Amino acid sequence: MSLTSSRKTARPDSLLCLMLLAAAACGDDAQIPGATDPATSESGSTVGDPTGNQPTGTTAGDDSTTTADTTVPTSTSTADTGTDSTSPLTSTSNETATSSTSTSTSTSTGETTEDGTSTSTGATDTTDGETGETGVDPCGPDSEGPLLNCFVGCPDELFAVPPYVEEFDAQAQYDAHWGGTWAAPTLAGGALNFGPHPMTMDWWDNYSPTWSKQEYGDALLCVRLRLTPPMVGIPDEDMFEITSRLPADAAFETGAMALGLLTADEQVVFRTRIAEAQWQEHAEAPLPLDRGVENTLDVLIYSQGDDYVAELRNAAHPDDITVLPATAQFSPKGLVTLLGWRNSEAVHVDRLVLGAPSADAYPKLAAELP
Repeated sequence: MSLTSSRKTARPDSLLCLMLLAAAACGDDAQIPGATDPATSESGSTVGDPTGNQPTGTTAGDDSTTTADTTVPTSTSTADTGTDSTSPLTSTSNETATSSTSTSTSTSTGETTEDGTSTSTGATDTTDGETGETGVDPCGPDSEGPLLNCFVGCPDELFAVPPYVEEFDAQAQYDAHWGGTWAAPTLAGGALNFGPHPMTMDWWDNYSPTWSKQEYGDALLCVRLRLTPPMVGIPDEDMFEITSRLPADAAFETGAMALGLLTADEQVVFRTRIAEAQWQEHAEAPLPLDRGVENTLDVLIYSQGDDYVAELRNAAHPDDITVLPATAQFSPKGLVTLLGWRNSEAVHVDRLVLGAPSADAYPKLAAELP
């Protein structure tokens, strides 16, 4: 779905007057011209089973996972992960994944932050055929910049046909594709709901994971969700995480490349849980939020080989789009997981779309990779 806006143009404000033998005529025509688990460390977010048990959805006896074909519709080759000797990362050891912290880019105010750079852009809305200050349609095929400048609500146009689309409005479809445990999320009101949690000291009452029953490789994931940060942010509470390509034998639901929405710190971070109370951070950026009210977020995560990039847009701050790249080595295929942790107000996931990016979207995503 394209956003629209209007841009007025100006034309010369006088017409050439021609002198005639008998009279002269002259006229003018002018137009004026976006409380944690006790095992949680100071950097913590989600805390799983303190015993280090595997997620219920990935243990023996569950439905076997299948692998989706998410081949990118382009001749550009993806990174080769098959020859790298680094093993997929799990939380059962202190071994960390090979990674490099990347610089995040936000397209809002022009201010430069400690964690990344910010540049100002024009309006996120555009009308078909119109061009921006650079003479390039910001949503056209030759445009650069975040896809969320032009696409709202995870539309199918971002994907090659057919993507997997989940509207979370049918229990049978959800049960066929997803499995949860502990304080498992529930379907209600056309959304998948995480919490509200009782905020007790028992971690299993406040830990809501779900995972796909199908494995995915290089793919584009888009999630539309709603969350309400409390007026007073408490560290390690009111968080939500989305993980790409989690190995089936991982000990934690966030034991791969996980995008964490940390509302207390107003941060978005790529990180990996590697032990009961230990995380490895790969990249971070500010997360624009309004406290005490519901925030509607669109989140894109694209993975290609060892490279990842996320885009995030808050509907209340449409001109402030965060672009967060990161690099780390994990399994080339795996599960998608969604996880809510100690959510005092419920997190609602309204729509999820997963598949290969469209031929138009792919070049823009590839340009944002590290």
